[in-house]
Amino acid sequence: MDEYDINSIFHWWPVIKDLGVPVPKTTLIPYSGTALDFYDADKEEEHKEFIAFVDEVGEATDEYGYPVFIRCGGLSDKLSWEESCYVQEKEQLAENISTIMMAVLMVEGIKLEFDGIAVREFLNLESKFVAFGGKMPIAKEFRFFARNGEYECHHPYWPPTSINIPSIDNWFEELKKLQQLEEDELELLKRYTATISQALDGSRPLESPKWWSIDFCKTVDAEWYLTDLGTGPESFHWKLCPHALPDMQRYPDPEDPEQLSQIRGPTARQRLRDEIKKRYGIV
Repeated sequence: MDEYDINSIFHWWPVIKDLGVPVPKTTLIPYSGTALDFYDADKEEEHKEFIAFVDEVGEATDEYGYPVFIRCGGLSDKLSWEESCYVQEKEQLAENISTIMMAVLMVEGIKLEFDGIAVREFLNLESKFVAFGGKMPIAKEFRFFARNGEYECHHPYWPPTSINIPSIDNWFEELKKLQQLEEDELELLKRYTATISQALDGSRPLESPKWWSIDFCKTVDAEWYLTDLGTGPESFHWKLCPHALPDMQRYPDPEDPEQLSQIRGPTARQRLRDEIKKRYGIV
């Protein structure tokens, strides 16, 4: 196995794909170029390697059909949704991949490389509204943590204070409905969490932190899917969680009504987009 970053889907997908936990169909396409090789339709001769890569990704997306979900090893830039991970037609691919490349440059405090694109089956998730500039569907989604192969805690994925530009007025009430887990769902996801974390612990035994975050989403067909994961120290806990690291204490109470729609939360990167474009001379 190539030595990809332990948080990259290029590392963890081969480890977890055959565990019996539902996962979206996925094809990994590595990239050996540079994340600064942004798409510019007027300079195609200067970006032959990137264009060849987009063509390779396009072959995979054609096999899946549209819409399709794409991401790089460490992120999907999903807050930009229609401009990044959500591909409705092949003609979008070059620009959407470029947006994800740009998001790699925006990540602050984390060493992240653009290692390629994962083409993934698009899952129709249980969602009540969209938010953020990219019109991302806010779905029934949870983050579970495991340490040393055992369940530790879990949180709804979307703190209310992270929601920006919601599409409906009663979004808070609808979000609260999405944050509820039935007892049988909780037990199921705990079992999945233990199975996944134990496999990950053995994937790099000398380096493994043995502390993981694992994200699950519920589809409209009431099926729970593993969609993403990462190491525990880099993953966000709600402030009120006893396992939250000190640097996470700076975020507000996730349900403080005075903070709703004012604090974008730790995953937001859109505010840096113009700055990055200016820095690298991207038109």
